[in-house]
Amino acid sequence: MSSLVPLKLVCDNNVLWENKQPSSTMFSRPLFLKFSKENSLNIKEETENILTEYKKLNPSYLKEGVSVTHHLLMTMVDGKIISKSETSNQVCDICKAKPTDMNHLTKLKQRSLNIDMYKYGLSSLHAWIRAMETILHIAYRLEFKTWTARGNKKAILEKRKAEIQKRFRDETGLLIDIVQQGAGTTNNGNAARRFFADPEKTSNITGVSQDLIARLSVLLRALASGEQINPQNFTQYGWETAELFVSLYGWYYMPSSMHKLLIHGGDIIKHLDIMPIGALSEEAAESRNKDFRKIRENRTRKFNRKVTNRDILNNLLISSDPFLPTIRPKMSVSPKSPLPNEVKNLLASNVDETFEFIDVDDDVE
Repeated sequence: MSSLVPLKLVCDNNVLWENKQPSSTMFSRPLFLKFSKENSLNIKEETENILTEYKKLNPSYLKEGVSVTHHLLMTMVDGKIISKSETSNQVCDICKAKPTDMNHLTKLKQRSLNIDMYKYGLSSLHAWIRAMETILHIAYRLEFKTWTARGNKKAILEKRKAEIQKRFRDETGLLIDIVQQGAGTTNNGNAARRFFADPEKTSNITGVSQDLIARLSVLLRALASGEQINPQNFTQYGWETAELFVSLYGWYYMPSSMHKLLIHGGDIIKHLDIMPIGALSEEAAESRNKDFRKIRENRTRKFNRKVTNRDILNNLLISSDPFLPTIRPKMSVSPKSPLPNEVKNLLASNVDETFEFIDVDDDVE
């Protein structure tokens, strides 16, 4: 399913309207549904189709001679989609660094960059999940300290994994890295946010450096703050975090998702400065997967596949009508916690706003 989220309306550098909930499904408008294999050929084909249609868009003319032109940002995708369209998911799609190159930070500065890939953004929701999985994979291997786990090492890994899962379940109530039949794993956005909310507890359970976990938490919270981020500060903090990672766990190749966050994050933020990077998240599209399943099960006619799909699309269009949020009663929100000073230092201005953790009950594979 391809979706579209309206972000803001601008006239002469004045913001007339701005979407205050860009990660909500309330504004996630479906473009089309297609039942096909998610492979490189289909991904490239659909991407080209969307871009072709976008280039053919004419301005929207309103009354009294007012016209609206449109600007498309293709950031509502995750790393898996980008990798399948350009490279292997273990290779950086920006600098083409392979796993064996990721920890050679000095050499990374000399690599040529594919700046066109900045347009896909940072996939901030999946950044939380991939960072959590990186910490877990390091924790599973701490007894033998090698990237691969073959032979006897595999049994050691499985034993330590079971111990860590049990401690998380008993001490925090989190179900970590557990396979769910037909629904990926329990590693979703909410689990990742709780995982990084208490670096001391997470470090105690996993055995991974508390400083590294805390620094990743700062970067991720800055992305999710909804504020404009200072690209220079973010780049410097990311490089320092990468250097800490390599000095502590140089035996574990840095995953491409974390490499993208730490090494290229600041450049991507600078390239997409039209909006705060947190507003360009893929969270709305991911949450729509749950809506799709619920609508298909409970709100469609089942006697004909074509009718079923039409009912799904109509329900998605109705639930994302931009008029509805204007008449809905205001929902209660969770208590807010202040932004830590480390996060404020990464922002474009020293804000006193508070950061809110919102449970979206997302089902992310």
